[in-house]
Amino acid sequence: MCRRNMFFRCSLLVFLLLSSACAPKATIPLPVLEYGRIETTGHRILLVFLRGIGGAYTDFEEYGLIEEVRSRNLPLDIVVPDAHFGYYQTETIVLRLKEDIVDPARARGYRQIWLAGFSMGGLGGLLYIREHPEDIDGVMLASPFMGWSWIREEIQLAGGIRTWQPEESQFDDWQFLIWSFLHLYASNPGSYPPLYLGYGNNDILIGTGPELLGEALEKSHVFSLPGGHDYPTFKAIWAEHLNRRESQLRFEP
Repeated sequence: MCRRNMFFRCSLLVFLLLSSACAPKATIPLPVLEYGRIETTGHRILLVFLRGIGGAYTDFEEYGLIEEVRSRNLPLDIVVPDAHFGYYQTETIVLRLKEDIVDPARARGYRQIWLAGFSMGGLGGLLYIREHPEDIDGVMLASPFMGWSWIREEIQLAGGIRTWQPEESQFDDWQFLIWSFLHLYASNPGSYPPLYLGYGNNDILIGTGPELLGEALEKSHVFSLPGGHDYPTFKAIWAEHLNRRESQLRFEP
C-alpha cells in the first residue's frame, strides 16, 4: 500500500511538472460556460465551479455535476470559468475571478456567490477568499490540492494548524501562504465565508492536505467518502455537499 501511494504521488508530481511546462495561455477575460436559470424568474444566487488541473471545464456537465444541481431544482445560476493551470502559474487566478466573474455578478444583482472547488480549483477558492472574503458566501471543496507532504509534516510537528506559526520569510512559497491563511481561518472563522470540505478516503492527496485542512474547520463541515481522486468520487462528494447545504442554497434573500 505504501509503495502504491508513493507511486501515485510521484505520478501526480510528474503530471504537475509537465503541466507547468505546457500550461495553456491565461487569456483575458476568462472563458466561461453559463448554465442559465432553471425557472424564468431571476435568481439571486450564483454558483461558480472551479476545475482541477486535468480535464476541461466542460467536464462538470459531462460527468453529471451540473445535473446534480438541476435534478434538485435548486434556484441557482451556474458559471464554469476555464480557470486552468495557466492562471495559477501567472498568479492571476484571483484577479481574473474578481474582475471577470464576481464583480460583474454583483453588479447584475446577485446577492450570494458560492464557490465549488475541485482539486486545484479548491486551492483557487481558498486563494480567493484569502484576498476577498467579503465577496463570497460559502465555499464547497472536493479533495483540494494544497501542496506536498513535507509541509503537512512540519505543521503536525508543531502540534497542528492552530499552533503552527510560519515565518513571514516563507511566504514567497505559495504553500506556506495558503496554510498561513488557514491558520488565521482556524483562529477566527467568523471573519471569512464558511468552508465545507469533502474528500475520498482513498484519495492520492491523503497525507498532503485535505484531512489536515479538516482540522481547521468545524467537524460538521467535513466529511469523507469511499473513493479516490477522480470524477466518480467528485460527483459523489458534490452530491453530498448539496444534500448538506440544500436549505442554504434554496434561500434567496
